[in-house]
Amino acid sequence: MRNAIEVNGLIVTIDNSACIGTKEHDIVQAPNEITAYFTARTAILEQLCAGAIPVQLLMANFSGDGVWKEYEQGFERAFTEMNIEMPPLIGSSESNFDALQSAVSLTMLGKKQFENDTDNCLFYVVGEPLVGDEVIENPDKIANLNELYEGLNKDTIQAIWPTGSRGIGTEIKRFVGEEYTANINLNVSAGPSCAVLVAVKEHQEALFLSNISAPIKKIFKI
Repeated sequence: MRNAIEVNGLIVTIDNSACIGTKEHDIVQAPNEITAYFTARTAILEQLCAGAIPVQLLMANFSGDGVWKEYEQGFERAFTEMNIEMPPLIGSSESNFDALQSAVSLTMLGKKQFENDTDNCLFYVVGEPLVGDEVIENPDKIANLNELYEGLNKDTIQAIWPTGSRGIGTEIKRFVGEEYTANINLNVSAGPSCAVLVAVKEHQEALFLSNISAPIKKIFKI
């Protein structure tokens, strides 16, 4: 597992977004639904990384009661993209004070459904490192959630490993090993897991490559 933890048989993942939304002082201006979608997407990828499927969502909404529905719609978009039903959502909104900037946090509880396998695999980076406005402006460079989920379901992908603010290089070391690298910027933030590392069996490589729409870089031994 990457950042997930297991508690009493449940896999727990979390992601948050701050200063991104529709408030005047937000650093990145974006619809709240889009903000929520990428927050959910990251937490889902952490679940899949741990071999789990989400069964319950918990939201901490710091942006006010008025945006709850927009956040909920963004979460639902991520699950619709995967062709699965969104789990129940509960949570709380800050209603005593009006924050100057948007913020939301989403926790997911999931159940283990499959085991990841990285033995005797080839490794790839799917997508590119993007952050802030780059995420909104370059949807074609982002690892597609549905393609990754379908790959895991159909065994064309054996394991995935999201990347984030620490950069792709750090995550390659954690997923594959110190002696591996890729011809991509390894140090900049990958934002809301815009790039995802994957493990593929050699006999499935051609099918995997044909099913991925985002840019792909091979991870190779130094």
